[in-house]
Amino acid sequence: MSPMQSSAGRTRQMPEGYLAFIPSPLPPTPEFTLDAEGVLALTSAEFHLGKLAQIADAVPSPDLFAGMYLRREAVLSSQIEDISCTLDEVLEYEAGRKSPGHNEDVAQVVNYVRAYNAGRERLATEKLSPALLRTLHAILLGGDPEADPGAFRDRQNWIGRKGASIFEADFVPPPAQEMLQGLGNIEYFINEYQSPMSPLVRCALVHSQFETVHPFTDGNGRIGRLLIALMLHQMKKLEKPLLFLSLYLLENRAEYYARLMSVRSQGDWQGWVKFMLLGIELTAKEAVSMSERLKSLQDEMEKLTAGCRRTAPLLKLLYQYPIITSRGVEKHLQVSLDTAIDWLQKLESLKILRETTGRRRSRIYRFDRYIDILDAGWTDRKNSKAATAISA
Repeated sequence: MSPMQSSAGRTRQMPEGYLAFIPSPLPPTPEFTLDAEGVLALTSAEFHLGKLAQIADAVPSPDLFAGMYLRREAVLSSQIEDISCTLDEVLEYEAGRKSPGHNEDVAQVVNYVRAYNAGRERLATEKLSPALLRTLHAILLGGDPEADPGAFRDRQNWIGRKGASIFEADFVPPPAQEMLQGLGNIEYFINEYQSPMSPLVRCALVHSQFETVHPFTDGNGRIGRLLIALMLHQMKKLEKPLLFLSLYLLENRAEYYARLMSVRSQGDWQGWVKFMLLGIELTAKEAVSMSERLKSLQDEMEKLTAGCRRTAPLLKLLYQYPIITSRGVEKHLQVSLDTAIDWLQKLESLKILRETTGRRRSRIYRFDRYIDILDAGWTDRKNSKAATAISA
């Protein structure tokens, strides 16, 4: 790592000879204010986030949809860390169907969902704090003892190419003592610092500082992205978990890391905050579009099932478990197995569900239209990029 000094902090040579970055406390000094371009970016981000908050309750079973949207986010956030699985694999895993070769990755994604839900539940009675982050980390990395789940690091870590030594690192976070001080400052800035600063700007600053402090042995990126969503919830900017930046950061990964380094090396808070505000705007727009498509789907499903009202409980359940078995219906709706099979076959005959196994027993049904809407943003982008690459 090269020497750095800016309003964000400075490098210090450690007794072992390597350089580590010691961050300055938040807020940046002098206190951060947006330039004219940044004010426009903030206004646009606030507008689209507000629109998302308004439309959220119009989607089918909003709490159930939010849970599905969270699963989509968990897949995308994990892909940034090269943890690879699909939304279908997560849903099949939760339905009790195991996919050989993917169970470990799928389990990590499911842990991400559990960590967010635990954090949101805890925020009903407490504020964001280092202790809460440790709890979430324990859930997220619970299956990996080498990651020291639930514990802040007590030794130096670094970021760089695989196999590189600390002397070849791209970035070396602060030593453990300064790391703990940095976490204390983050907690103060989130909960106690009094300022008219926009919550969205505050989220951007906190995320950058958290990634710089890098308090865990592993899982910092995923916890840092969860922190944004939980801050939005704590500050009452978005009650339901419908805005996550992982797709935006995944598609702009190189710029994301470059802008983090520009903050550290040059104090470029303006560029960083505007980058994050653009992400909030684009992500909110996508979530609004998805909500509108889901509302249209709900209306269509109600028309299709108008003559079969007894299947209404199953249709509602599918918004939470869009891949399901007859045993799953029996369990969740507390009906007989024969009734569960009958309802599933009825929705299959209406082409609402598709049986995916071809088996006579242990059949698995998929709510294609619903899952495809949730998957569309990511799938469409992948297909668009592939087509561009081929045409080039």
